[in-house]
Amino acid sequence: MVKAAIAGAAALLLFPVLVGAALAGSSPRSLAPAHVEGIPDVLLDAYVRAAAALEGMHPRCTGMRWQILAGIGSIESDLLAGRTIDARGDVDPPVIGPRLDGTGNGGNTTPHHDTDGGRWDNDTEYDRAVGPNQHLPSGWDTYGADGDGDGTADPHNVYDSALASARHLCLTAGGGPVDFTDRDQLDATLFRYNPSRAYVEDVLAEIDRFDALPAPTAAVGRGGSRAGRTAAQWALAQVGKPYIWGGVGPAGFDCSGLTMKAWEAAGVDIPRVTTDQARIGTPVSLNELQPDDLLFYDTGSGPSPSHVTMYIGDGQMINAPSRGKTVRVEPVQSDYYTPRFTQAVRPSG
Repeated sequence: MVKAAIAGAAALLLFPVLVGAALAGSSPRSLAPAHVEGIPDVLLDAYVRAAAALEGMHPRCTGMRWQILAGIGSIESDLLAGRTIDARGDVDPPVIGPRLDGTGNGGNTTPHHDTDGGRWDNDTEYDRAVGPNQHLPSGWDTYGADGDGDGTADPHNVYDSALASARHLCLTAGGGPVDFTDRDQLDATLFRYNPSRAYVEDVLAEIDRFDALPAPTAAVGRGGSRAGRTAAQWALAQVGKPYIWGGVGPAGFDCSGLTMKAWEAAGVDIPRVTTDQARIGTPVSLNELQPDDLLFYDTGSGPSPSHVTMYIGDGQMINAPSRGKTVRVEPVQSDYYTPRFTQAVRPSG
């Protein structure tokens, strides 16, 4: 049953977001299960990518994860059961909800007159919610996103629809911060998405179902020195701990505190500060990376380089990103970090 059709209309402001460059790099899909029963692989990929992209676009919104977007999609479109999704994410047949003419269709009793000239819903008299996560045409110009990088924000494309949902949940907070790991804040964002308590409870139940799946595990890849692999394995064991400014453990870490303590666990002393860590060891290129190498970035938060991560293999790195976030594994190639990369060094020489 399409339920998001009763969500409120938004002001018209076109804001396409291009994240398609991520399609060419290492996929954040590696942070999710390879497959989830009941979710088509392309749709799962769209949810994972959208969750990863939101934080870089809207830093005040933290903790978005694929399970939230999948929970919405489960209630809105039954995760596209019975439909086909091509490799670019286009859905056939498209999901078009009931006519919102005020007669009670879709649980809605307020008429929503046409706002898109029938472009997305093939109805020139009244609006209908459209796409896998059911967006109103009247709000698409505000929240719509070009998640697959093809130059068009199309609600019938799973990448565009997923990213639009993530942005909707963030932006409807009115400029305030949102922590999606906080149950109360998540509840409030879902209610803004669709002001129905029954809807929110249904979506939360689906999110809980996906959250209960076994967490994917990461491992140190092949290569690297014995000390380097020890450092990388120690850093991997810190995943999930909070970022703490100046933190050197055990409760939490900042970026250079994590890398320093990881190498300390391997019996190697390296400097405490990011800019000093960048001056030690042997410079290496990105195509020479092995587990233990340190990657440096200019994030604008201090003298360059201002941020450091540790490579663990298979295109992945351990990262203590910033306040309000946790130590995590993520792809080296990403829309946020790739353009900010400055250098890589191998502390073990």
